[in-house]
Amino acid sequence: MKHITTIFVLSLCITTGFSFAQEGETYDTGEKVYDISTIDLEPNVDPIYLNNIKRTWVNQAEAQKSEGIIEDYFIYRSINPYDGDFDLILMTVYPNLAALDNNPKNRKKWDRATEKAQKAISQEATQELIATYGKLRTIRDQKLMREIKFRK
Repeated sequence: MKHITTIFVLSLCITTGFSFAQEGETYDTGEKVYDISTIDLEPNVDPIYLNNIKRTWVNQAEAQKSEGIIEDYFIYRSINPYDGDFDLILMTVYPNLAALDNNPKNRKKWDRATEKAQKAISQEATQELIATYGKLRTIRDQKLMREIKFRK
């Protein structure tokens, strides 16, 4: 009798486990990783900041894209900015989380991307521009995210 009770309890646990598992299986999590930053700009600095990040952030993203580190990058601007809320979203798309791993293969790609970016603008010039960012903007948030796709 003890043996039958144990089998019944195990069967119940397994069946209950499967019913809970099925509820969570209505969607898939994508492999791509999205690095998303929200930026609050000071009043009337949009053109300055955007021109500066074109020379720094976009330049680096282009070099990273050419090395296969990232798939793409995007900048989104709010059409209805509110004081204290973010004005821009900067997004970088990585093919997967492994692209961010610190290993010899990835380090070589990152080093080549850095060299390419520095051909367009020196590290010193980049640092000078980045030093002005504190007066132009506040980073509200930064997150790594993955896309959720619902199954049909």
